[in-house]
Amino acid sequence: MEISSVKVLDHDLKLLDEIDLYTALDFTRSWQSVGDFTLIVCGARTSLKEGNIIMLGNNGHKCGVIRFVNPVTDEKGTTVTVRGQTLNGFTSQRSVLPYEGAADGGYFSVPRPSESKKYVSAEEIIKTFSDSCIGAAAGTRRQLPNLIFAENQGRGIKTNWQSRYGQLHDVLQSICEYCDCGYEIYADLAQKKFVFEYSEGVDRSVSQNINSRVILSEEFESVKSISYNRDFSNYKNLAYCGGIGEGSDRTVLAVTPKDVTEIPSGFDRFEIFLDCGTLEAVETDTAISLQEEGQHRLEEYAAIITLNADISEVGSFKYEKQWDLGDMVTVAEKRFDTIQDLRVVEVRESYEPGSIKINATLGKLPKRLGRVLKSIKTPIK
Repeated sequence: MEISSVKVLDHDLKLLDEIDLYTALDFTRSWQSVGDFTLIVCGARTSLKEGNIIMLGNNGHKCGVIRFVNPVTDEKGTTVTVRGQTLNGFTSQRSVLPYEGAADGGYFSVPRPSESKKYVSAEEIIKTFSDSCIGAAAGTRRQLPNLIFAENQGRGIKTNWQSRYGQLHDVLQSICEYCDCGYEIYADLAQKKFVFEYSEGVDRSVSQNINSRVILSEEFESVKSISYNRDFSNYKNLAYCGGIGEGSDRTVLAVTPKDVTEIPSGFDRFEIFLDCGTLEAVETDTAISLQEEGQHRLEEYAAIITLNADISEVGSFKYEKQWDLGDMVTVAEKRFDTIQDLRVVEVRESYEPGSIKINATLGKLPKRLGRVLKSIKTPIK
């Protein structure tokens, strides 16, 4: 990798400025969520203002929108610290509005209960939710100018989803975690458009023989160091899901995660109550059932198995050449007695004068504070 210059663009992707020298730059790409960046520059730059776009070199997949600017002036001059979100952060600007009328039960649902099909692909769900909030389907006041959607190819598992006034980025992250997929908004410089795209990632684990295999291990000199976390502090595996009705007349169904085949018991049983609105327990040909919604919601309480690796640039498997964000790779660490296939869910690139550091997060992202606060909010029982 080369140390990149930083270009500053407006919302029409017109070049405003180019910064060749900076004190530090941290750029974090996230596969299922919103990444972030911090840029520190010596000297005042009028182009560095809220809402403008930064881009690393000419890479439209490494862009971010400025959300915070802090210029500090002292006897040594002016230093400007800029922070912001990757372009996926556009999804944090909208809430999911329910369909109007009683036919859809007060939710935005994909597919709609009025449609004949019950399940659609993860890609269709993600793009339909996003189009309703930031695309043409959102209406002229809510849509983002210059945003287009890549063609829906029907990729991913088939399921259904619903939300009511949830923040779009939180809803998309929940869908992605449940369906093992990602999404990205990137800049297409040729078209002068922002493009919303679904991401599958590439399976490069040793358990397949279609794609080239990648092993992250100190033994192969592909990583410098590894830290391993197993967080069960918020783990739940049986939910009492409250559906239609009130008080003693309310429907409550016990639901386990989709990958649990036996009802947990004893020390292995972790319970929680989940408010699932007015859903019914009985499945129909079109409606989302109480059990399905409970399984969706339980994903927020799954065990968080996370591995952080400082990536070596001299080893056999190089970042952005042999593997990239969203890929499934094999991690081998003898000291932890660990050999497992994990997704690359986040990559942090750190640029300083004369050096580049790469840190990858594999497995499942730790919960951010906002999602933790949301999960501990007292539900209506």
